[in-house]
Amino acid sequence: MDVDDLLMEQLETISLEDHLSLDEVIINMKRRPGFLAIQKWLVIYNFIVHPRPLSQIAMDTSLSAATVYRILADYNRFGPEAFDVNRTRPVHAVAS
Repeated sequence: MDVDDLLMEQLETISLEDHLSLDEVIINMKRRPGFLAIQKWLVIYNFIVHPRPLSQIAMDTSLSAATVYRILADYNRFGPEAFDVNRTRPVHAVAS
């Protein structure tokens, strides 16, 4: 198994925290201005409605599997606030 296969295996193993119901996800998707915000909610919507490998969701949403994984990880960690327009991504400290 090479590095790419290991990475894809890791990317495919993520679950989704139960922050919002499907109806609440749809409401958030409709309320958010901007294509990028809607696209993030579309990833969450796809994961709830039709769970499938991240690579398939990525293909269906025209994103990379890594981006889909990051969107889901942010949603799991921060909840719906992860997609607020005014929120900035946290800066991760680099270990020295």
